[in-house]
Amino acid sequence: MKKYFVCSDIHGFYDEWLISLKKAGFDRENPKHILIILGDLFDRGDKPWEVYQYIISLPEDRVILVKGNHEYLLLELIRRKCALSHDEHNGTYGTLVSLYKDPMEEQTKWIHINQEKYRKENNPNLYSDSNCIYDEVEKKLYDNDKINQIVEWIKSPRWINYYELGKYIFVHSFIPLKGIDNIYKIEKAGIYYPNWRKENNQILWEMATWGCPYRRYLDGSFDEELKNGKVLVCGHWHTSDFYNVLEYGGRKKIDIRIENPIYKSDKHPGIIAIDACTALTGKVNILIIDESEINKQLINAA
Repeated sequence: MKKYFVCSDIHGFYDEWLISLKKAGFDRENPKHILIILGDLFDRGDKPWEVYQYIISLPEDRVILVKGNHEYLLLELIRRKCALSHDEHNGTYGTLVSLYKDPMEEQTKWIHINQEKYRKENNPNLYSDSNCIYDEVEKKLYDNDKINQIVEWIKSPRWINYYELGKYIFVHSFIPLKGIDNIYKIEKAGIYYPNWRKENNQILWEMATWGCPYRRYLDGSFDEELKNGKVLVCGHWHTSDFYNVLEYGGRKKIDIRIENPIYKSDKHPGIIAIDACTALTGKVNILIIDESEINKQLINAA
């Protein structure tokens, strides 16, 4: 009987992720153990390469990869080849540094090694010459073996927009909605449409990886799926906020810096949230779903 281990928002925290998988009972040698990862593998943690290597070391039929907003951010930064403030803030530029070298560090090292030589030669161009070192390293950030492998992997058909298993719809944040087609409309109410599963507009899918899932859930954007007994399983947004808003009416009873347990509630049974905010808590939530549960759902629905 298969067992599904669902996680999200690993964000390059390889060690924390593996500890959480082990505690959940995931066995990489067990062909019945399947990983479902709801995006945001990289950015913030310093071991993106180890996360990537672990995933590709598993058989492809045992890993389901749903694209998150940080996958889109990484692809966009590589295309642009120039870091903006949000690339720094979101940790995307830091991922490139982790995969190669830090231009600032390399420049500082070069200055340290060459400062005596320049002093003896009475050469005033030490710092201006060091800029070439910075430029060379930064250029390689966008074109080296590791980042090229990861980019081609993210662009491959292995990555999907959503996954459906029994009553569960697995997404990074939400399903695509009409009317949310650019970053400035993310927090606005969108319009549900029945054929979202067949949507080919990747802009709509990218916008669906942003925004607050429970706000869209509360504004009725998932109601039609609820009528069919569906449950949205999402990452992207720390679960402490789900509890504080949905369960405690806005009172902050759970501290995001300390705990972000899986949000699963009888009050709102149509949504499950799993983002543990690993950068603060040092944990990755693992939602476990047994195949027997899925089979029972299918029998009951027949």
